[in-house]
This record gives sequence, C-alpha cells and structure tokens, in this order.
Amino acid sequence: MAVQRLVLDAITDDEYELIAIHCSLASYRLAFLLNKHLGLQLFRKEEDVNFEYDNLVASFPIYQYEDHFKYNTYHLFANQFRTNIVSQNPANTGLFETAEETYVTKYLIPELKNVDYFLKIETEATTFLSKPMLSDMLGISQIVTAYPVEHKELKSKNNLIFE
Repeated sequence: MAVQRLVLDAITDDEYELIAIHCSLASYRLAFLLNKHLGLQLFRKEEDVNFEYDNLVASFPIYQYEDHFKYNTYHLFANQFRTNIVSQNPANTGLFETAEETYVTKYLIPELKNVDYFLKIETEATTFLSKPMLSDMLGISQIVTAYPVEHKELKSKNNLIFE
C-alpha cells in the first residue's frame, strides 16, 4: 500500500513586527499619544479580543489603524487583563456574612508578563523600518521603554492572530 504525504510549503508565517511597550497609562490614553506623536490614526475596534479560561472570559481591548498608502496595519493591544472575583463564603452565613474578593490576572502573552502593551505592525513592504518609529516612541515621556520582540520564538504566538 502506497503512503501519501502532503507537504504544506505554501503556508508561511505572517510577516509582522512586534514592539513591546512598558507604560502605566490606560489603553485609550496610550493610543492617543501614539496617534499624536507617530502620525497614526488608531481607533478602538468594536469587538475586543476574548479568551476563555476555566471560569473566566478575559477581554483585551484592541486598537487598529490601516495605512492604505504604505500598506501597513497597526494593532495596539494590552497584554494584561485584571478582574476581581467575589465569592460568598458559605461558612460565614448569618449576621456577619463576608464575601471574599480575589484578583485574577491573565496575560495575552504569558512569556512576557512584565510588558503592558504590544504594537503589532503587519506590513506588505519589505523595506519597512521600525527603528525610526521606535525612537519616536521612546521620545514620549509617558512610555518607560519600548523594544522589538522576536515573535517567532514565542510559545503563545497564536494569540496574536486577530481575524
């Protein structure tokens, strides 16, 4: 009996650059500053990126800008989702009933837990340079630091697919 093998050479990884941003601002404020200093037009998408965990749905806000002249698409998204879960303790019923509050933090890219935001730049041009954009980004006083990330070595790189 003959063995058939399928070779999937046509499937390639998407070419994009990933920039990690350390910043304590809210996502809408960071999007505003990037629009102002980098000449982008990031806007919040109607639907967030949702991931289901055991008993929790984590919602990560995403901002997008499609530059039709340079054939680039920019995605700004948070790496961290934090919420509190209130659980009733059945042992303390009656007059002194207490509720326990616990905070749960989930990460979009768990390998890089210290990163606050990511800027994903999908480009069709082979001559795109992120270094001028990175230096302009570091000129924003509210951004602590920003640096490129090698996305091909991330274990959770499938979390970066937003379609």
